[in-house]
Amino acid sequence: MDSSKRRRVEQHDDATDRLGDLPDCLLHDILSRLGSRQTVQTSLLSRRWRHLWRDVLRGNVIVNESEFAGEQWERFEDFADHVLPASIPTETRNLDAFGLNLVSQRVTYSCSNRWIRRGLRRCPAAVDIRTAPNVTVSWQPHWSCLDGSRPQPDVSAAGLCAAGFTRRLTKLHLVGVAMSATFLEDLGTYCPVLEDLHIENCRMMVNLVCIASPTLRNLALVQLRHHLACANLRITAPLLVRLRLELAYDGLNSHCVAAGLATGTEPLALVREALIRLTDTSHHLQRNKRRRKKGKLEFLTSMRAFLALLPNAVKLHLAGFTTTALLEEESQEFPVLHRLKTLILEGCDLGVEFQTLPGIFQNTSDLEKLGLHHCTV
Repeated sequence: MDSSKRRRVEQHDDATDRLGDLPDCLLHDILSRLGSRQTVQTSLLSRRWRHLWRDVLRGNVIVNESEFAGEQWERFEDFADHVLPASIPTETRNLDAFGLNLVSQRVTYSCSNRWIRRGLRRCPAAVDIRTAPNVTVSWQPHWSCLDGSRPQPDVSAAGLCAAGFTRRLTKLHLVGVAMSATFLEDLGTYCPVLEDLHIENCRMMVNLVCIASPTLRNLALVQLRHHLACANLRITAPLLVRLRLELAYDGLNSHCVAAGLATGTEPLALVREALIRLTDTSHHLQRNKRRRKKGKLEFLTSMRAFLALLPNAVKLHLAGFTTTALLEEESQEFPVLHRLKTLILEGCDLGVEFQTLPGIFQNTSDLEKLGLHHCTV
């Protein structure tokens, strides 16, 4: 072997040795950031990696259908059943994270329900479930069926949600799933240590009247595809620090949502940062124009009152607000937010000759930064 080839081999061996010198804890952390299939595939790298994936999957199970793009559905189904087995040894550790990402319409209710049930059985600390539109996936750790006419189970019964499945849950991220409104109304019972909640375009929440949790610190409610049509909606979260609301309205189905938020609710005194985005979805609708106009006025007026429930906010990002949502009709004043330092207005109507700005400056004495993005006058 000539000297140049020998040097290349030695350099390769040195690189391999340096990778092999990494401690298991560091390699486990690296692998935990991959999907479960990618994690398993690392067993082919070398003898050093052959069994590392097993320890990772004991703490993190991320089932991502996108990793099987172009392959037969049966391969993905078999893999999901393998990493989420029906029987779990008693010595199996609880999961740090459980994730499920389903992107095709071949997903059946029985499959998704089976995988979610098996994942929750290992009491994860974080759950992230995302689905594509028209995929049937239900989040139902605390109820037995989709038929609301049947009696609901006692959450104190052994084996149900409040008895253990979500007792360690601190982070919950749900996108596009069907769920019961009762789960959000009593989060303190179902998830006693939950701190971070993200609900996006979820279905079957037409009867949602309350989001209540004594431990929640971060809340994101994004409903742009499905209106929240209810008589009242309250947010009861005394420890809430960050809030994100993205709501669609058309003047008919959702005008009561913000009214409920703005009345009969204790101020969210600890909220420091909030993003509120309003999207008018009625531009293409021609029927019931008079009724829609009245509903929109009620909705936008109540959003102004809702801002007053954030008296200690330091950073506020408002999108899609009109002058009606920003200023009180008679006094033309913005809600009193004396601790507000940053205000971003995106796509908002500032009125003739920026009529909203004097009212804003008057009641935000500590304001340091004002951003106007794509606003109209």
